[in-house]
Amino acid sequence: MSNILVPLDTSASAEKVLAAAEDLAVRLKSGVRLLHVIEPMASYIPVGAAMDVVTTAAVEIDPMQAEGAKKRLEKLADRLRAKGLEVDCEALIGIAADEILEMAKSLGSEFIVLGSHGHGALYHLFSGSVVTGVLKHSACPVVVVPIRA
Repeated sequence: MSNILVPLDTSASAEKVLAAAEDLAVRLKSGVRLLHVIEPMASYIPVGAAMDVVTTAAVEIDPMQAEGAKKRLEKLADRLRAKGLEVDCEALIGIAADEILEMAKSLGSEFIVLGSHGHGALYHLFSGSVVTGVLKHSACPVVVVPIRA
């Protein structure tokens, strides 16, 4: 069975992304994998640190965070299951774009459906964009759902 990967941040904006994924999955008769990636936050980064120091800096991760995110995804999945779709849920800890791309590759996903918050250029200059990272490196088509009205 074909599948669609749907990374969600489990905020209220997830509803728009979920609706778009639902529509596509129903049309293609595809399974759906809902994914939430929890990005670790460094507890301390020395001033002027090089990127290799930043990536190896100690991070604080609450193991219950992934479990809570998966429970929220399961609630969202019920809506898709009610439409007769096969849905799996997973919550991971890692770098969002990397985890999304790896999951899509391992599943052989036909599509990735994700939301774009539409932050400005200055925001992306300092923080980057998950959507941009996925678009640049995805081996399958990516459907970007605008979150702003």
